[in-house]
Amino acid sequence: MQSLKLLSAAPPLQILRLTAPFAMAALCLWALSTRIELPSLAALGSLLGQLQLWQWLAAFGATGLSFWALGRYDSVAHRHLQTGLDGPQARRAGMAAIAFSQLVGFGLFTGAYARWRLVPGLTALQAAQLTGLVGLTFMAALALLCGLAMIMVPVFAWFRPLGALLVTLTLAGGLMSFAAPRLRLGAFSLRWPSLPAMAALTVWAFMDVVAAGSALWILLPETLAISWATLLVVYAIALGAAILSSAPGGTGPLELMIFTLLPAHDSTGLLAALLAFRLVYYALPATIACILMVLPDRLKSMRAPVTDSDLLGAQSLPVEHLPYDRLRAETGVIRQNGGHIQAFGFNQLALLDSPQISVALFDPVTGNLDETLAPLRRYARQRNATPCIYKCSARNALAARKAGWVVLRIAAEAVVSPTSFSEAGSSHRQLRRKLRHAEKAGISVRPAPPNLPLEQMQALDQVWQQRHGGARGTTMGRFEANYLAGQRVFLAWQNEHIIGFITLHTASGEWCLDLIRICPDAPDGTGHILLRAAIAAAKVEEIPRLSLAAVPDHRFAARMDPGLRRFKACFAPQWQPRYMTCPSWYDMTIAGFELYRLIHHPDPVLQAAPAATPSESPQTKENASEEGRADAAWDKQQPKDQSQQYDMPNSAQAS
Repeated sequence: MQSLKLLSAAPPLQILRLTAPFAMAALCLWALSTRIELPSLAALGSLLGQLQLWQWLAAFGATGLSFWALGRYDSVAHRHLQTGLDGPQARRAGMAAIAFSQLVGFGLFTGAYARWRLVPGLTALQAAQLTGLVGLTFMAALALLCGLAMIMVPVFAWFRPLGALLVTLTLAGGLMSFAAPRLRLGAFSLRWPSLPAMAALTVWAFMDVVAAGSALWILLPETLAISWATLLVVYAIALGAAILSSAPGGTGPLELMIFTLLPAHDSTGLLAALLAFRLVYYALPATIACILMVLPDRLKSMRAPVTDSDLLGAQSLPVEHLPYDRLRAETGVIRQNGGHIQAFGFNQLALLDSPQISVALFDPVTGNLDETLAPLRRYARQRNATPCIYKCSARNALAARKAGWVVLRIAAEAVVSPTSFSEAGSSHRQLRRKLRHAEKAGISVRPAPPNLPLEQMQALDQVWQQRHGGARGTTMGRFEANYLAGQRVFLAWQNEHIIGFITLHTASGEWCLDLIRICPDAPDGTGHILLRAAIAAAKVEEIPRLSLAAVPDHRFAARMDPGLRRFKACFAPQWQPRYMTCPSWYDMTIAGFELYRLIHHPDPVLQAAPAATPSESPQTKENASEEGRADAAWDKQQPKDQSQQYDMPNSAQAS
């Protein structure tokens, strides 16, 4: 009586939502009764009694395979949502939740409740997100499978065009999710599954549909001559209708769709097969699921920690832990691109996680690359992502190849030794000519003061971006105040005006060129004299290696900014090959497209994390004191009218 009062007090929309699935089931059953002649219970019992033992056992086996695939489906969804609960317990809970919800109906609510009940540590919100993700992605995968099946097995003439439409729409949706990995609706943001996750979900959905359809086909009486392929296509379409209806067990829509698509067959035998199928595929799994939900301790198991605090485990460290004493200064780019330090034991990688890939940038921060390959692969798999190492050295590429990874040469890095650099010799003839042009134009280069002239530098950066069509990102730095504050900056002056600047990543044993911003009408040689000053400063501080950064080095490299290569070639650097490596060519393809998207269409510039500071060694203290003296000397040389000192040239502003 009390429940009736609550129902009468509920809003009309809520009442409609609760009663609609039952009304749909009743309507479909009524429509079915008008299309076929319902047999007697005795006739149905006789047909069920004619099924042999092997048919029941085979149907049970196919049902088990179907639910095993559905459990794996839940596992992929857990990794996408990063619940940290992926494992056998989550897979068993997923199988039980689907068995329970497909019998009771109201899949979003009953499935979420079952998962929340059966997985300790899973919040109600996570359970709802998990259930919604499983339902939506399964429908998308089912649409693709139905489209392919309708093209390959056209039961009716209209199957092929409809199937082609379904395949086109689902593939277009997958490509859209790659190009725009996040769907933003106001304050709400939805991250689409990655391409590896979509591929895995499609495989598990295919196994589920094939196994379930095979269970139905095995239970057909001998009087029905329906081919396995035809029944699979019909079952897939009927399953989609049953899921969309939200009717309890899909009762009504499933049967009506099957009888509609198979009108010329014995209705009594087909109805008997469907009844047997419901006993095997719906009733028995739902009974087991209810027992597990009543006794959830049966499913409990020890939950593995997400991270291991032990030094030999895997740890994710913020970018503030990027050490100054590291091999590659260029790893400082993770201060801006949202990357982090990923430690696998004593080996550390500069890692960037994107919707599609987990990419280790350059060589390891510390340790050996070969000891990180297997852990990196597991780490990426926990995110449904593709593992990748970008722009590593030849030695590390060889280690990856020995481990079975595929390797692709993508770039060449220009490296000079400041301690032995000299402008003499025929190899620097072009450099000397450029420097003379700059000197004749009255250009001078000075280290930037502690308080950077950010407004003027930003104006120059904007002019540069307008000329070059924007700045690339992710693996290359972009203008941002906190980011530049952690770098070495050199300014080019002409007639007391800033006409260009460069920034460099710094580490204990290497500097690396990052930003180059030159005024469009700057004299020839401005970039050369800036870089020459940085090399001279590195020589004073006894930095053994200065990287001019990399240029593309592959079959299409000639079309990609040849001027940059000519600029760096003036310094006669040592060209060192750089490689990209992934576990397979399939992964390489995904990583290549994702890196292209990240570099050419980066996210908005974020505030950079603080830069690593030098360790307090005697040499470091000496360098720091030299920097302090240089800053003090720089300040003494400046005119008192600082605003005039940093004015942009009118020609640059007009550009």
